[in-house]
Amino acid sequence: MPAMKVFAAITFFAIFVSCTIRVGGKQPEIKKEGYSRILSESSTDDIFSHIGPGDVLKITVYGEKDLTGSYQVSLDNTLMFPFIGELSVAGLNTTSLAMKIADRLRSGYLVDPQVVVFIEEFVSKRIFVLGQVKKAGNFPMRNIMSVIEAISLAGGFTDFADINNVVVTRKGNGDKEIRFVINIRSIVNGLEENFYLKPGDIIYVRERFF
Repeated sequence: MPAMKVFAAITFFAIFVSCTIRVGGKQPEIKKEGYSRILSESSTDDIFSHIGPGDVLKITVYGEKDLTGSYQVSLDNTLMFPFIGELSVAGLNTTSLAMKIADRLRSGYLVDPQVVVFIEEFVSKRIFVLGQVKKAGNFPMRNIMSVIEAISLAGGFTDFADINNVVVTRKGNGDKEIRFVINIRSIVNGLEENFYLKPGDIIYVRERFF
């Protein structure tokens, strides 16, 4: 019976370690792999150019000030644009939407329209900040966002926050959850690189023990 309990304890510990990635501290290999991969994915993934309901877009048509401006996507994934009227943006990213607008403008309005689309504010993509922060809640992502920016949106830490152990939970492949433990103090002091978020990330600030 004692041997079975020891085996169960070892198994539980192995599962816990496999599901939680410690970022920072005295594990440079894990820290380097985690930060490099996260930053690379956050910078290149299509999630940061894919358009969703409520997103605010900055659309620039070069040489056409009357067409250039901010536009918000409706809840049914459509967009109203001058001359063109209603456009469906379902399944589009910024590049494909720019091409679609240019094609429509080329059909009887402009000779060679040059269009650029940039997402000013992600409303369809949100992050969640919970625990020992002053204003817990969910917030829209604004382009690439770091964990420190997210905590700032939530009003900053309370006096009881454990800033050395902030947990970020992220859905991985097959909806499997991955947890990262972030040392905010080390980031602020320049000892560690910043941690960049993805839509749907949950930031939980633990309470420190006195």
